[in-house]
Amino acid sequence: MSKVLRSALIGIGALGLSTIGIFASDMMQGIDSGVGNLAALNSAGNCPQGMVLYKGSAMTICVDMYEASVPESCPLRDPKNVIESEKNASTNGCYAASVEEAAPWTYITLSQAQRVCAMSGKRLPTSDEWYMIALGTNGEECNVNGNAPRNAMGSGCVSSLGAYDMVGNVWEWVDETVQGRTYADRELPVEGYVREADASGVAISTDPESADVLYGKDYFWSKEDGTFGMLRGGFYGSGEDAGLYTINASVPTNFATQGVGFRCVFSV
Repeated sequence: MSKVLRSALIGIGALGLSTIGIFASDMMQGIDSGVGNLAALNSAGNCPQGMVLYKGSAMTICVDMYEASVPESCPLRDPKNVIESEKNASTNGCYAASVEEAAPWTYITLSQAQRVCAMSGKRLPTSDEWYMIALGTNGEECNVNGNAPRNAMGSGCVSSLGAYDMVGNVWEWVDETVQGRTYADRELPVEGYVREADASGVAISTDPESADVLYGKDYFWSKEDGTFGMLRGGFYGSGEDAGLYTINASVPTNFATQGVGFRCVFSV
């Protein structure tokens, strides 16, 4: 499949939310008793079911083992657009589940993913956290040459930490925004294959023509002007472009398609 076809999903599906009022108070709307349980487990230094523990030099977090899915407490179990995801995100008791054999929650924007994680007593991972969680994933076992997302499963597409589908299946939002090509006080490279990356797996330099096996033939997208969200890992149609270093930093924050999802974390 050509790069044009593989990236077609990236270029469509950005749907405006001008008719939807999003207020700061919504960020915590719908938190239920599950948050109290999370807090207790947090204090004990353990992670609840469906999550795995990451201990680093600068952070200790519990991470959803699977990409977020829609539980029975939400009005729409299989949202097909951002309006349906908004109905879920605005409903008390609707949260982000981490369950084996469940379909990933897709058609969701960055702000909606942030709000749903908050309703779960969690948050989106930072780009640095995402990379540390994803290390060790065997891309050959991941869903990168499919026609649709697959349900969460105990496949070989698992990181050393025990998190599934970090590569492929669906792009995952991270809690970052990019101003043009400026990110973390440095200039990002132009679109191309990753030739060099920093300690968080973010491209330092790229090549528009030649893929580098040292970086898994992973691809990096950026744009010069605008404010963009950041997606990591690739999706089911990415092919060889998907991987630990694959980042799309060229999509608007209200971008939402079948190939975009998320997972949540919380600090311990």
